[in-house]
Amino acid sequence: MKLYYHRLQIELTRRCNQECAHCCRGDAQDIDLTKEVVDCFFQNNTINHIGTLLFSGGEPTLNGQMLEYVVDSLITKNIPVEMFILGINGLSYNKDMVNGLNKLQDYIQAISNHKRRSTGLLIVSQDQFHKEANPEVLKQLQNLPYFVPVEKTITPQSHLLPYGRAVQNKLSIQEPNLEDLTNYQKNYKVKEDQESKYLILAYQYLAANGNVINDGNQSYDLMDQYALGNVKRQTVEEMYLQGPVRKLTKNVL
Repeated sequence: MKLYYHRLQIELTRRCNQECAHCCRGDAQDIDLTKEVVDCFFQNNTINHIGTLLFSGGEPTLNGQMLEYVVDSLITKNIPVEMFILGINGLSYNKDMVNGLNKLQDYIQAISNHKRRSTGLLIVSQDQFHKEANPEVLKQLQNLPYFVPVEKTITPQSHLLPYGRAVQNKLSIQEPNLEDLTNYQKNYKVKEDQESKYLILAYQYLAANGNVINDGNQSYDLMDQYALGNVKRQTVEEMYLQGPVRKLTKNVL
């Protein structure tokens, strides 16, 4: 069965060089995306299309070489991608990360029917919780066609996700909702034409440890607890069509 992604998010690392009080992930973990996980994902699954490809962390620049490896893998597999998004904190520069994004930009341009100056977004997070970005890093990034100029913003409590440190520090006023994390059935549908069968996924999160998750807006602990499976042991088709083994329990927060 071929996989068709509207949005696919890949976690490059769970390490971070900040300890933001509002972070929904919770404490950083010493876990990086590896070639083994990437190879299992791209070699064991037939990916037909990726609408938006998102990269995240942790702090993605701490494992930028794996972003480039992901890009090389999807180019080798000739997987169409429409656009990409990456958010960083601007404290460090990673040449491999930029090389990977440039390759991805050129690849998307090459397979696109129309030319665009930018096919993605590189965003530096700058709000009341993040440290100021390094001016030298911003200088190195500013001429990239997909770089979004930095603006200092204020993130209101109503926008803070109620997980991880945001809960510990009593910063979020939202109510926790695990529906998006646990109700995997609403995230996919199966379609069939005369030649192929497709598993169409609205969104999927591939964690650095290989876990596949239905929603990426949670703490690491919750995401691992309710993962659908792991790409080192199952195909994505098997995870979705067999269903997750774990069921929602009370008092998981």
